[in-house]
Amino acid sequence: MTAFMSVDSTSGVAGRESGVGDKPASLLRLPTPDLRLPTTPDRLLIRRLLILAAAVFIGVAAYSRLDLLYSHKFFDNTGRAQWIWPVHRMADGDPVAFFATYDFDLPPNRNFTRIKMLGDPEYTLYFNGVAVGGRRVGDGNQALDTYDVSNLAHDHGNRMVVVVRSANGVGGLIAAVDLTREFANFIVTGSDWHIVQWWHDDLLVRDPPAGEIGRPQLFGRPPARRWNYLTQKDAAFFAPTKQVISARQSFDFETALPEIAVIGGTAVMVSRKTAATAYDFGTTTSGRVRLTIRKVENGPRNVTVRFAYERAQLFTVDEPVEQFVFAAGERTLLDEEIRNFRYVTVYGSAATVDVLQ
Repeated sequence: MTAFMSVDSTSGVAGRESGVGDKPASLLRLPTPDLRLPTTPDRLLIRRLLILAAAVFIGVAAYSRLDLLYSHKFFDNTGRAQWIWPVHRMADGDPVAFFATYDFDLPPNRNFTRIKMLGDPEYTLYFNGVAVGGRRVGDGNQALDTYDVSNLAHDHGNRMVVVVRSANGVGGLIAAVDLTREFANFIVTGSDWHIVQWWHDDLLVRDPPAGEIGRPQLFGRPPARRWNYLTQKDAAFFAPTKQVISARQSFDFETALPEIAVIGGTAVMVSRKTAATAYDFGTTTSGRVRLTIRKVENGPRNVTVRFAYERAQLFTVDEPVEQFVFAAGERTLLDEEIRNFRYVTVYGSAATVDVLQ
């Protein structure tokens, strides 16, 4: 009896210490899994989910393939080239004009030397001291301009200088150099390019001192920002100048220019009074306008110009105008476009005008 009571007492202690000995056995059983097969509605739902997942997978794969194909197509055009721009707050809306420079050698066994580039919104390309070409870029003509400069290229000591201008400080520059059909993009825009923001008379030959040279900010490879994949096209070279035409007469007058002002938190169009100088070439003239600024500035400056056929157009406030951006230290600026006009009006009388033909 004593032994039985000892065992029973021990079991009770053990049970209390484990916390299990005094619970019913039914509570210790694990739940029985539900082994029933899916019902017909369940099978239909599973099938639809699988079809949807497969469709999503196929769509993503197709998109990735197309993106790869388009990326490769553009990669063939510019390789590792990146959009570059000076370090500048675009949100400020201030004008920007700068010179992107790059010096390089070329292998002697090249088949050709072709520069592919785009400077948005306006650029001029110089190669080994020669003004090659340039243009104003619009939303409908964003394509890589291709210049075959084989007759200007050397094995050693080549130099590219690209002038880029933007009236509101927004833009980008991208360039690459091809040597053969198989050996493309030998030179590309990137962090090793130099940014010079002040004009020097020998800039087409050499860079200024190191303290005046900056590095570009990089916007990435295409597609980037507002630029998508770009097509490639042959570009027109600047025609050699045969003659310079001066205006037959000029006269000053008072006029106004439309501008947007914020009044009471609302943007409205107002007229701003300004002086102007009109240059009359006597008859309809065709050529590239050259502006010579009256006062050289220490920073970029917009000069507003209007082209007209009739004298009455000079005094109309809402006629279209063009912005020409001078870089710091720059005295003359040559328009990239060949235009037809009789009158050229310079607002603020900021520059004189002649025409190159």
